[in-house]
Amino acid sequence: MEVKIVVKSNFKPTLIGQKIEIRIPTPPNTCDVQLLCMKGKAKHKSSDNAIVWKMKRMGGMKESQLSAEIELLPNDKKKWNRPPISMNFEVPFAPSGFKVRYLKVFEHKLNYSDSETIKWVRYIGKSGLYETRC
Repeated sequence: MEVKIVVKSNFKPTLIGQKIEIRIPTPPNTCDVQLLCMKGKAKHKSSDNAIVWKMKRMGGMKESQLSAEIELLPNDKKKWNRPPISMNFEVPFAPSGFKVRYLKVFEHKLNYSDSETIKWVRYIGKSGLYETRC
């Protein structure tokens, strides 16, 4: 059995997706998996019956590919129903469009004042749960 997964980032080229993890389910009768990925690291976890592909980062409007050749043992059991492919990632922007326009800092007990602090906001969009069936 051959599997080819292509991941495309569909956000601005100035942004970088991080902590990307893709889980591709494999049949329970899998005996060997040969993996080839353009970016990141991939390995077969036989305990989870899945191929786990991890990438540290991926720029916007980029594409990466994973190819897998899966060798199966003969099986007389019922047909395997493919579970969905799942993905987790972080993108540094607020998908809702929410922005902080004004930030004031005042902490009486620690004697912080608004003029002495450096103010910044980090926007992170987390993946939640993305699944697709093939």
